[in-house]
This record gives sequence, structure tokens and C-alpha cells, in this order.
Amino acid sequence: MKKIFLLIALSIFSTDIFSQQDPQFAHNSHNLLFTNPAYAGMTDGICASAISRQQWVGFEGAPITTLAGIHTKVKLFGITSGVGLTIMDDRYEFEKNFQAKLAYSYHKRISSGVLGIGADLGFINKDLKGEWKYPDPDGSSDPFIFINEGGTKAAFLFDMGIGAYYKIGEKFYAGFSVSHILQPNINYFNINSASFLRRHYFATAGYNFRLLNSPVEMQPSVFVKFDGTKMQYSGNISALYNKKIRIGVTYRNLESFIPMIGIDLIGGLKIGYAYEIPITKLITVSKGSHEVFVGYCFDFWGTNNNYKYKSILYL
Repeated sequence: MKKIFLLIALSIFSTDIFSQQDPQFAHNSHNLLFTNPAYAGMTDGICASAISRQQWVGFEGAPITTLAGIHTKVKLFGITSGVGLTIMDDRYEFEKNFQAKLAYSYHKRISSGVLGIGADLGFINKDLKGEWKYPDPDGSSDPFIFINEGGTKAAFLFDMGIGAYYKIGEKFYAGFSVSHILQPNINYFNINSASFLRRHYFATAGYNFRLLNSPVEMQPSVFVKFDGTKMQYSGNISALYNKKIRIGVTYRNLESFIPMIGIDLIGGLKIGYAYEIPITKLITVSKGSHEVFVGYCFDFWGTNNNYKYKSILYL
């Protein structure tokens, strides 16, 4: 029964029968490099982060996603820029997706803030491996089914995206980006499966302000994703106490309610946890989703001996 619910859920949150939407995350403000290449180098020093997400606990074959990224500010030919790398492994049921991409961002100071214009290039490798059942003994009558001796189907896709990102210190940020610009066709073993990876659009914004004269900083933010057919948005409100402890909650439209907690440890190490509670009928068969975030920024070049981050929002 749980497999039936999983197939229904994947069909709802998928762009087509072969490919799920880009994986969703709860820590969107810590995941800007993956969705927007213009964010590369928008912090001082070198920043690395990782997210591990286990979605719809209780389902056999439910999505499990691991994402890692690193970026830094650089000077290329005297031009202030940023470079970054992200790697993602996304698995659900009998599909496995691996993605890697390099990002570049050109930085320009405008008024009291900094504008980044960026692009990323990379690839996606999609593997299908499962128990295949055909209407005939060997599947030879279906031209779209072709498997090798290991029972695996694979597709290799070239991918690219663009974006813009603007921030004013630690107070405000906003960004817009487009991924899968080429909408690459998914082609298994040179057999066109009449499927493609849809173009995705992302928009995000956040603002920080201190609550009166207290040691509490409020950090509201919004994140919107659109794949040309369906729009999904999430709103977050977080409170950062004494630059150390962050507590917040996110609402994802018509899908989930997400309590979150984070802590800034000694030495710049930051850890966050989010637990997604479904607000749909999935709550009757799923124990929700777990997501863990780990991040660290450091001054590798030793350009600032007093290097210190004041907000975990821009990790």
C-alpha cells in the first residue's frame, strides 16, 4: 500500500513520468549556490556546506538526497568574481540521479549593495535500475524498453543555468535564476523516450532586522520555484539568538509545515535540522521528512586574521 501512495506522490510532484522536479529542500537560505550560480563568492573566505535529506520516512524507495557545495570569491584578471562547485546525489525507488556543476559569478557594486550575475555548466547522469516486468516474456515488442545485462538504463545530460543575485550587507538579499535552460532530452541508450528535463525558475528574498534592542535577530525569507506547469512557494521566519541559536518555521504551500533549529558552534561550524510535517493525506502513511544541514566558512588565504561571521543566513 505504501508503494502505491509513493507512486501517486511522485506523480504529483514530478514534471513528467521519467523525471522528478529538482529536489526540494527545507534549508533554502543555505542552498542558494545550487539554485543560483550568481551566489558564488557572495561571502568572504571559502564556504562549504552539505545537506542530507530523507523524504517521506516510512515509504519504501522514498527520495533520499545528498547535496554538497563549495564556493569562494576570487580575482580574475582584476575582476571581482566568484566560483563554486555543487554535487548532488538524488535517489528514489529505482531511479538514481547524479549531478555536478561549476558556477561563475561576476560581481559589481551597485549603490550600497553588490550585484552578482552568474552562470553554471555541468552534467546530470540518470540511471534506472529495478525489477522490470513486460507484457511479453523478453520485452522485445516495446521499442522504448532496452536494458543491458545488468538491468540498467542510463542517460547522460548536459545542463546549464543562469542567475542574478543582489545583497546589501547582512540585511537584505534577493535573487532570480533559471536552471535546465536547454531543457535536455532524456535519451536512454539512444532511444528517444519522448521526455525532457523541464526548465525551472527560482526566486528568493530575505531580510534581517534586530528585534528592538534585544539579542534577537529576525530573519524572514521566501522561496519560489516554478517549472512551467506548477508553482511552489515556501515562507520562513527564523529568530537568531545571540548570534548562536536559530529557531524557525517554514510553510510550504499546500504541502508541509517545517519546524527548524540551528546552532553556531565554536570555530565557525554551523549545524541545522528541519523536520517536515505533511499537511496532506500523506501524513496518514508517512512519518514526515528529515533534513540535516552542515556548513563551514574559513579564511583559507589568511587575509583576515579576525575573520568572523555574524549571520548564518549567508553561509
